[in-house]
Amino acid sequence: MKINIFKGKTLLGFILITLISLAILSLASILLVNLLYKPDHGDNVRQYFDDDLLLKASNYNRVSLNISIASRFLSWSIMSGIIIVFFKYFKSTRINILLAFSFIVLFYLLIQLILLPLAYYRGYIIEYRFGLSNQTLAMWFSDYLKENGISILIFSLGMTGIYALMVYIPKYWWIISSAVLAIFIVVITYLYPILIDPLFYKFEKLKDTNFQEQIINIAGKAGIEVKEVLVADASRKTNKANAYFTGIGGSKRIVVFDNLINNFSRKETLNVIAHEIGHWYNWHIFKSIIIGIISGTAGLFLINAVFTYSNMVGDFKSILVIILLISIISFLSLPLQNAVSRTFERQADNFTMQATENPDAQIQLMLKLAESNLSNVSPHWYIKYFLYSHPPIMERIEAAKNFD
Repeated sequence: MKINIFKGKTLLGFILITLISLAILSLASILLVNLLYKPDHGDNVRQYFDDDLLLKASNYNRVSLNISIASRFLSWSIMSGIIIVFFKYFKSTRINILLAFSFIVLFYLLIQLILLPLAYYRGYIIEYRFGLSNQTLAMWFSDYLKENGISILIFSLGMTGIYALMVYIPKYWWIISSAVLAIFIVVITYLYPILIDPLFYKFEKLKDTNFQEQIINIAGKAGIEVKEVLVADASRKTNKANAYFTGIGGSKRIVVFDNLINNFSRKETLNVIAHEIGHWYNWHIFKSIIIGIISGTAGLFLINAVFTYSNMVGDFKSILVIILLISIISFLSLPLQNAVSRTFERQADNFTMQATENPDAQIQLMLKLAESNLSNVSPHWYIKYFLYSHPPIMERIEAAKNFD
């Protein structure tokens, strides 16, 4: 006999216990962030950075993390409340697919509307307060609408698709969903630089032909053909310097922020681009795609096992539970995700110094990035392992100093 563990008082108890646990976790995280972000750096840090910068960076990162944690807990609370209401007052187990899509859209919009004040404070007010933003309010809100418009479309179609498969192919829904997920990850990786990036930045090809030749030579050492390096007009939005690699196949490219080109030396900028080439050289995009497919498939398998046991496959309310579980699992898996990311970043840094043979430029680059991005250069180990996708600045400086 199957017992539906998500009905009645058992459901309410399960959701409430989960929510209380998450509240404790969120509160503990906020307390730890405020405790561990007190600047207490040793002489090895102060030989590179002055106390004013360290304090400013510490305050910026502390405030940003507090808001991020509060936003996440608030979203969990909203989801949990909606789930409780649905299980308590709505008895119908199946609904029309179009109605399901409409509800999922409204579900997403409600959460984002409630979170909007925090998003505005974190993304606009805080960035301006610490001298990092050049955006007008209209520019920020335009980007916010575009980001959420894309997210709501992908999210709603994906969740509706899962529900439709649960209804019409209940035995194999998770297998088909896994296959579709794999295809989607590959397709979106290809299309992102073509369709989505241009919604947020204007791009032009790097005009410095001598510098372009240096980049091509670095890429040649890795056996990689770089067709184009694009410069994004990021300075109209932010004072932060950045670069990234994106795309696969014919869409792959390196993107460099214009404020990196304008405010950093050519040697420093070359190290940034070499770092991005290092990601290609080490197959990090391909590995990330594989990791995404495997983790997504494993998650769908476990969800199917729970829902099969509890006789919830095909019940629309199960979609709400899936959304909550995905959010919680993604948060709890951050240490593992970030550990993999930090490994990739170290490999790319190592390639950079081998290819450019200029660790001194790497050190100068790290010093400038720390200042322009207000990085916490030497975070507590708890903060690092749970939240940092890149090695901290001081670790990267030490690696450059010890490079042989």
